[in-house]
Amino acid sequence: MGTYNTKTILITNQKGGVGKTFIADELCFMCEEAALPYTFRDMDGQGGCIHEPKEEKDPALIIIDTPGALTEGLQEAIRDADLIIIPTLMTTACIPALETMLEIVKPWKMMGKDVLVVLNQWNRYTACADFEEWFFNNYPREKTITLSDSEVIRQATSFGISVTQHKKHSKSAVEMRVFREVIMDMLYEKR
Repeated sequence: MGTYNTKTILITNQKGGVGKTFIADELCFMCEEAALPYTFRDMDGQGGCIHEPKEEKDPALIIIDTPGALTEGLQEAIRDADLIIIPTLMTTACIPALETMLEIVKPWKMMGKDVLVVLNQWNRYTACADFEEWFFNNYPREKTITLSDSEVIRQATSFGISVTQHKKHSKSAVEMRVFREVIMDMLYEKR
């Protein structure tokens, strides 16, 4: 077992139901598949996570899933994170929470923290296209990645496995592998 330069990933949004737990689980699966020791902290407490909280002595990654609310320790958690992931659904109802989160992390971004906005559950309907247009017009410099809405995700979650294990050649599995690469590049290949 090696010694790791531990990195912390914080998954946060004040809105519930936007995919924070799904992303946390997929990052845990990524570590398991790569045989990387990791710590997982489930601060949400609502259940729904496939993975149980765990603490490793020398983790490569610390993955923190936060509740769908602004909590007292959020600023401290943001300060301590190497990467802040803000998932959002692509609906007008999610815009106020997303704008609040982007405002909260703004000072940390100015200090060099990486922030990634996950545009979650993209589909072919007009609402997603309208959301994308609004987002990229208002936040053209944000680092983003889009994950499609898919039955494969729901199936994998119900089986308690990663989408990359469930249907290896599906669009969702390909997107998740790209997502994982982006995460590792942001953490270890500072651009």
